[in-house]
Amino acid sequence: MAGFAYHSMGDLQRLGEKIRDKAIHVTMTQDDSYGQAQQQANNDATRYHTGQQTQAPGYVPPSSGRPDDNGNLEAYLHQAYAGIPRLFTQFAIPNPDGARLSLDALYQAAVTVAPSLEIKKDGNELTTPLQVGDVAGTVPVKQTVDTIVTHMKRWEGGAADGFELYVKGLETSAAYQREIALSLANALEVQISIRKAMLTDIWEIGDKTYKALDDLDGWCSNSAKVQAKLTILGAIAAVAFVATDGAAAVAVEGLQSFAAIMGAVPALTTQETIGGATVPPILEGMANAITKLNQGVDSQQQEVAQALQKVNQSLDRLWGQALLPAPANLTKLRGAGRGQLEQPDGFYAT
Repeated sequence: MAGFAYHSMGDLQRLGEKIRDKAIHVTMTQDDSYGQAQQQANNDATRYHTGQQTQAPGYVPPSSGRPDDNGNLEAYLHQAYAGIPRLFTQFAIPNPDGARLSLDALYQAAVTVAPSLEIKKDGNELTTPLQVGDVAGTVPVKQTVDTIVTHMKRWEGGAADGFELYVKGLETSAAYQREIALSLANALEVQISIRKAMLTDIWEIGDKTYKALDDLDGWCSNSAKVQAKLTILGAIAAVAFVATDGAAAVAVEGLQSFAAIMGAVPALTTQETIGGATVPPILEGMANAITKLNQGVDSQQQEVAQALQKVNQSLDRLWGQALLPAPANLTKLRGAGRGQLEQPDGFYAT
């Protein structure tokens, strides 16, 4: 994700505290918000004394004075808004870029198995096609297979025939193995993208909430309204892996890849309104946006899980071709002497 800025647990905690403190300050200084808070404090005091559920979690009634007295009211607001930082820290995760080493290892495995030309897409930008097969000691599998088969022409016996068939299957097997590695890499890239979008969006929600509260804090402001842009629904579309090698596409026919299953997912964004003439509707808009973000994360995670499940189901059907079993007529000759190897079912040169 271009321009991604990581926000830690501490960053999110401070953002939530900043919003909480601003909400309390604006409530205590803006007439309409102050009047609403007085009414709410009195209502919660009544609920508490009549055994009902209070709106402020962990409500503690004032030890003296009226619930809507200035000092008691501010204490009530601290109780009512105490949970705001937690709304942000629930999204705290390690830096998604920490998974890059694992991602590189998967791509390296794919390249080592079968060098090929790849294009990677980042958002709407395609990188220059890169030949990613320039790894020391690696050559196309077909070249290796052809070399071995050429050398096998002078070998006879049932075990030799079994080994030749095994070698000829390696090209298809390697293509499957490469596709498996790419599917895992693609899935990991999508997971990284989801987490980056999540962190970006929760920060966007907090930033816009604070701006709305700050706008309401202006001496002549009667209302405030901002739009928080959520990108989580487009997180999957931010990642694409396009294989340009047509032969590889044919070789892996029958194996559903993660990229193919996900398909061309459009980049979606949603605008969430955060605003109002007093503090409560602004915080309600913030809470609604956070709920939408949670739903978006869950939806995207389910898409990934379902795609990986389909890859696994496809692989189950093709496992014998993806991971070739050693030829039995060769392995049974392990430790055999020359005399046995030179039998019709053996492995000998002519």
